[in-house]
Amino acid sequence: MRVLVVLGLVAAAAFQVASADVQQQKDVLYLLNKIYGDIQDGDLLATANSFDPVGNLGSYSDGGAAVQKLVQDLNDGKLLEQKHWFSLFNTRHRNEALMLFDVLIHCKDWASFVGNAAYFRQKMNEGEFVYALYVAVIHSSLAEHVVLPPLYEVTPHLFTNSEVIEEAYRAKQKQTPGKFKSSFTGTKKNPEQRVAYFGEDIGLNTHHVTWHMEFPFWWNDAYGHHLDRKGENFFWIHHQLTVRFDAERLSNYLDPVGELQWNKPIVDGFAPHTTYKYGGQFPARPDNVKFEDVDDVARIRDMVIVESRIRDAIAHGYIVDSEGKHIDISNEKGIDILGDIIESSLYSPNVQYYGALHNTAHIVLGRQGDPHGKFDLPPGVLEHFETATRDPSFFRLHKYMDNIFKEHKDNLPPYTKADLEFSGVSVTELAVVGELETYFEDFEYSLINAVDDAEGIPDVEISTYVPRLNHKEFTFRIDVENGGAERLATVRIFAWPHKDNNGIEYTFDEGRW
Repeated sequence: MRVLVVLGLVAAAAFQVASADVQQQKDVLYLLNKIYGDIQDGDLLATANSFDPVGNLGSYSDGGAAVQKLVQDLNDGKLLEQKHWFSLFNTRHRNEALMLFDVLIHCKDWASFVGNAAYFRQKMNEGEFVYALYVAVIHSSLAEHVVLPPLYEVTPHLFTNSEVIEEAYRAKQKQTPGKFKSSFTGTKKNPEQRVAYFGEDIGLNTHHVTWHMEFPFWWNDAYGHHLDRKGENFFWIHHQLTVRFDAERLSNYLDPVGELQWNKPIVDGFAPHTTYKYGGQFPARPDNVKFEDVDDVARIRDMVIVESRIRDAIAHGYIVDSEGKHIDISNEKGIDILGDIIESSLYSPNVQYYGALHNTAHIVLGRQGDPHGKFDLPPGVLEHFETATRDPSFFRLHKYMDNIFKEHKDNLPPYTKADLEFSGVSVTELAVVGELETYFEDFEYSLINAVDDAEGIPDVEISTYVPRLNHKEFTFRIDVENGGAERLATVRIFAWPHKDNNGIEYTFDEGRW
């Protein structure tokens, strides 16, 4: 049955992309299947056992420098053990995952790529391997047509409530197929429960982590290409998440989310109801926790200082790079530079001075349940891009970041008529065909990879279903009149709520943001 499921995924992926190399697709799906056990495919397992990563250094575009370093650290026992939690915000974990990514991205051919992936899958920490393989497939030209499986089926523990995972284990032990209902965390006593369907949506969680894989903060152009407008994309994607969350809140009679403030308590607590595959439960946080310094990460006063430096740069209209030179940000490129600084990525012109406000804030906020390591708790949900949006404080954090970006945007000169007009072209009519109506429908996904294998106990069909927001079909009908020659045009449609949760109409200035 297991083989049939994987081959079914292969066929589906090949159907989606007609030009895909089916063997490559099959290899990747088997590499990501049952990641806490041996490779399930006999050919790939044989490759893993026989492949010599340093046997042919000519198969790497860097001459084998990356693979020699990784093999040396592996042989010296320096790598994180298997069956241990992984967090990208942990410097050691990230560096080890990137060592494998560095190997894969420098492979010249697929045989070398899949050989290394199979070899190190059997020897490296599972979380490090999954992250490295996903990012390598996304960025390597060798895997251009490979369709990655959804992370919520590869690492379901990060997306599924622990109560459902326990039911999946019982079903496997009893050899009884099961389909279990997933519920959102909290109760009706918590007003935030009304919008849990948004923050805990597995599609949103996957979208968030995938974006950070496509535009990783650790990216170095030495990997082969430049990530165009990365900082601006960082602003835009998180701005869209924040304003959409506000729209969902308004439709549930809640105030727009308030911004996080370092000198005030974190009003809303959070109990994740999720468990690491190995490492215990995700830490909970009670209501009204006051920020504390986090040992070996940051002091709260440091966060305030970094924020003030960024706001000072916005007020002056320029940032100071690492060589002391001024870079103007009061133009159309300023938002890109500011995004690189706030995240911060390796593209930041002066990370030593402007810090890493976003990344450090994720760790500080995620550790408030155990800021001094007294209880040796694993990382909180905010220290994983897969789980971060589950915590309502994620949106408070990004409203705080968003308001910094807004301060920059408000300092820019307004658009002129010449900037906005499209001479000779006009929209004569706009209509919506269909109903603008949303509804919930159940979405089912597999939990096969959530449970362990045991000799003599075959897999049974195990899945969960969860209500997800959907909408009825609709289309925009736009009549455009062109009085001149044929020209290329892009249509952008901006939408915002008409009224707030008290029934007061938004002004145009409020709505534009």
